Amino acid sequence: PRLMIESYRPAVSLAPAARPTRCACVRPAASASAKPSRPSRRNVLLLAPVLHTGLASAEEARQPPRDLGEGVRGVDLIPGRVSGAVVKEGDAVVVNLKGRLFAKQGWVFSDDWAETRDGLPQSHTFTVGAGEVIRGLEVGVLGMQEGGVRRVVCPPNVSYQTKDQQPVPRDFSNRQRLYTTIFNPTRIANGEGDTLSTVIFDIELVRVAR
Repeated sequence: PRLMIESYRPAVSLAPAARPTRCACVRPAASASAKPSRPSRRNVLLLAPVLHTGLASAEEARQPPRDLGEGVRGVDLIPGRVSGAVVKEGDAVVVNLKGRLFAKQGWVFSDDWAETRDGLPQSHTFTVGAGEVIRGLEVGVLGMQEGGVRRVVCPPNVSYQTKDQQPVPRDFSNRQRLYTTIFNPTRIANGEGDTLSTVIFDIELVRVAR
């Protein structure tokens, strides 16, 4: 999993980009009242491939990817609300997801913010530990706090094992494209099974229902 995270380049780095060097000739005057901007959850999900200064605080940018268990690695892009509930096994959760496929150079196969209904994202709901979604997503959401955004990398052993597992693209053609990549017998026979079903998810925890 460490090799996957470090070698994966195409627009889905786990950590936000480092702060660019500012030209000394245009250094703005410091303001005592200025406060660091807090990234918008919606912008992080929409602009995750091009995270830059202003979308994450300096403290968040320094966070290294963490081992979340069962081979899943992740980093919190935005912390949850202080008063928000924390996810534990058995909780029902409402999340907004943006999923990318490692084997397709970061192809976005699921994006709840882009697939809106009446201007609102089409959120996913599942119970942690019930097997309604791939195990990597269940592990990835554990410990999150309501309002937070986390990016996780799910290796093949906790990714898609069958075509019955969620989440999958709502569009039929994209769903078939996902399946023909992950379950491609020729590529699996050629030894590519360790990467075909590796997926990256940005998870926004909307609500914990208990």
